Amino acid sequence: MSDSTTQPGAPSAGVSSELPPAQEKSVAAEAKKHAPPRLLQLAATPDRVMLRMNKLLATPGGLSAFLSTFNYTLYLLAYLESKSGNLRAKLFHLLNRTSAVPALNTAGAQASHIAALGTMLSSTRTTLRLFGLFPMYAWLRQLMQGPKPGQDQVLYTTAVTQCLLYMTFQFLENVGLLTDYKVLPGSATTRWTASTGGTTKTIYLWSYRAWMGGVLCDVVRLLREAQLERSKRSQRGGSEVSVKEDEEVDKKWWSQMVVPLSWLPVAVQFSKEGGIPGFNLGIMGACGAMAGLGKAADLWASTA
Repeated sequence: MSDSTTQPGAPSAGVSSELPPAQEKSVAAEAKKHAPPRLLQLAATPDRVMLRMNKLLATPGGLSAFLSTFNYTLYLLAYLESKSGNLRAKLFHLLNRTSAVPALNTAGAQASHIAALGTMLSSTRTTLRLFGLFPMYAWLRQLMQGPKPGQDQVLYTTAVTQCLLYMTFQFLENVGLLTDYKVLPGSATTRWTASTGGTTKTIYLWSYRAWMGGVLCDVVRLLREAQLERSKRSQRGGSEVSVKEDEEVDKKWWSQMVVPLSWLPVAVQFSKEGGIPGFNLGIMGACGAMAGLGKAADLWASTA
């Protein structure tokens, strides 16, 4: 979940990326008159990227999607950097045709910096999710009104189950975080922390198990939607228009299925005591980046 507030004076969501015409005596107009054309060309690309990035971060869900994808990409880069020492030594040997390979003592430092940034972003995302129960409560209130007219009962039940699981995850994660920062008194969570020497490991373990249940609900939802779609197609003809529409539906379905399938290994890793044998930072980074890449790409494309 992302923090919906913006900095004072910053443009909010919905602001057009198209700038108004510069006034005659404005800074932009003067710079265009006096700056070298080559410099203006070089500045055009970063200027456009920064404006699009601002629009992406102001989009609902944009900050959360960007931080998540960037966070897991950093994990992947940190893992690759930690494993690149031998490869760089071999490349140096091949390119210089010598057995005297200089000490590559910067890999560890660079990897630690990347990993540290990833850890910082992870903590930031966890803090932002402290407010995640509010939209989840709004979602639950909507579901409490009952299924929409014509809505499949299996899909409705799956949505209710997923909402409750995600609320459980968010509540337990909030309790764990507030306990770690001493906001909640230790006596409030003693029954959960006593078995682990006063740590919040058990609280987070059950929160991640609830999260895994929510991820599995996405798989159930998509499988049910596929079943309903197949039934609908079997009852109608196969015109050229319908075939193209079916291809678009299938493409969208697969892009959605990639998300829970990518999150599942991460969910199992954190939901199981001891984790998955052989699971490492690189696998986690690749899974998380794959899960968020589609949404981040769509949000970025919408800023054009």
